[in-house]
Amino acid sequence: MSAAYLLLTLMVTGLLLLLLSRPGAARAMTVWSLAALLPLLCALSAALSAQGRAARVLATAAPQDTQVTVTTGGAARTLMLSAQDAACVERAVYLNAHVTLDTAAGPLPLGPGTRVTGPLPSRAAVEAQVIRGTLRCPHLHAVRTH
Repeated sequence: MSAAYLLLTLMVTGLLLLLLSRPGAARAMTVWSLAALLPLLCALSAALSAQGRAARVLATAAPQDTQVTVTTGGAARTLMLSAQDAACVERAVYLNAHVTLDTAAGPLPLGPGTRVTGPLPSRAAVEAQVIRGTLRCPHLHAVRTH
């Protein structure tokens, strides 16, 4: 599908260049419409291409529950995380986000100094979940910093 949009984008670009190279060959509204259509087609091509790459990455990634040790503020805590929570923690650690993770033992703050040891999903798999809109983090809450 993204290849079709890419081909359409190239065809519109070619037509626009042809019309611009021959003054008076087209009405101003036609040229304006083609020029206005190009950013939309480019965005659609890029979005569909990213969706396709994300689907391929997720097809090879097998989500699984994992046990990790989170070290924050000098204290270490061992946690059993669901596949979804592990992806959320990976993203929070990668982004150096100030968040709290709801655990059975109480909230666990995560921030720039947090280290996580143990198997977490790959960054590519987490980014693919974000692109596909399937990453949900109900146990992670943003912390307001001033």
